[in-house]
Amino acid sequence: MSDENILDIAHLSFLDMIKIMITLSGAASAKGTLIRNAIKTAERIPEVDYPTFDDYLAAIENATNPITIIEGKATHAGDYVFGLKLCPFGPSIKNYTKVFEKLPEGFADFTAEFNKPSNITDQYRVGEGAGVSPFCAVHQPMRSAFAEKIKIGGKKIRFIQLGCKSGAGKKGFAEKWLAETGISRDVVDKILDTNMCCYSMQILN
Repeated sequence: MSDENILDIAHLSFLDMIKIMITLSGAASAKGTLIRNAIKTAERIPEVDYPTFDDYLAAIENATNPITIIEGKATHAGDYVFGLKLCPFGPSIKNYTKVFEKLPEGFADFTAEFNKPSNITDQYRVGEGAGVSPFCAVHQPMRSAFAEKIKIGGKKIRFIQLGCKSGAGKKGFAEKWLAETGISRDVVDKILDTNMCCYSMQILN
C-alpha cells in the first residue's frame, strides 16, 4: 500500500467534530467556537518585529515567518497582496472525501453563516463572501490574529481577506474588503486562478 492510500485519522476526526458541532448547536454557535479557538491559538506565539517589509518576505522564504508556519508559503504578488497556492486544510478535505465522497451536511450553512457581517469579521477583516468552506472560519481569523503579533519597522500590520477558492474551483470575493482596500476584483480573480487564497497586508501608522 502506498502512503497516498493511508488516511489520516486526525483529519477525519476534525471534520466529524465540526459536523457534530453544527448538528448539536447550529451553524452560528459552531462558527463562534471555531473562530474563538483559532484566535486563542495566536495568543501563544511570541511577538516579532521585522526591520523592513523585505525582511518579512525573507522570513516567508526561509519558513520562519509565523504566518508561513501555520499556512505554508504565500507569494507576494505586488502592492502588499499575497496569494496562497495550497489551502492548509486541503489534506483534511482530501482524506474525508476519500472515505465519505462528499463533505458533511451542514457545511454549506456553516459557510454562509461565516460570510455574514459580524463584529468578528469586521475586527479581523475576514468573511464577507471570501469564505468558501468552514475551514475558512478557522484559517482566516487565525491568520489575522497572528498578524497582531507581527510588526514591521515597529509598526503594527493587519491582513484583509480578499478572496478564496474552493477545492471545486468556485471563487468567493469579499466585496466589502475589496472596496475598503481599493484593490480590483480583477486582480484578485487573476491571483485565484493559480492560488487558493488571496489577502492583502496593511502596515498601520
